[in-house]
Amino acid sequence: MKYTIKIILLSVSVLFAGFWAWYEYTYSMDTVIPFEVHNPNLETKVLIASQGSKFKDSLVKSILKYYQKDDIYFKVIDAYTLFTVDIDKWDGLIIINSWEYGSPPRNVKKFIKNHPDQVGKLIILSTVGSSNILLKDVDVISGESIIEKTPEYTKIVVERLNRILYKENY
Repeated sequence: MKYTIKIILLSVSVLFAGFWAWYEYTYSMDTVIPFEVHNPNLETKVLIASQGSKFKDSLVKSILKYYQKDDIYFKVIDAYTLFTVDIDKWDGLIIINSWEYGSPPRNVKKFIKNHPDQVGKLIILSTVGSSNILLKDVDVISGESIIEKTPEYTKIVVERLNRILYKENY
């Protein structure tokens, strides 16, 4: 009898491990390799912290293309390295990541909590497929990771970033 229970437990464990590996392979995000656009000595500086995926990469490229002729220094980093960011060095900060179960990843939540006086610099785009995401005093955009919607989300992010950088109503 004990032998049968051990085999059942082992089988369940193997199935769980297999499911977990499949889930991680299918749904995990790629790592973003940091890069910079324009001269870091420019007066205006914007940080984009993103996860890697076709949609998120496309959105980052589209935002950078929009500002390619502007005198704005951009740095793109992986969202999981937010703990290394000195928010005071940035005029605007865009976070593009996936939320699970309607909640930001722990590192994003902690970053926001650690900088309550700087939330006016933040734009968060969450790919959750829902439009009812709220964080107190934080600008959150939410939607699906549909590559054809990149221009729509680019327009929203650019309008909000322009309000932050230029203190204008677009």
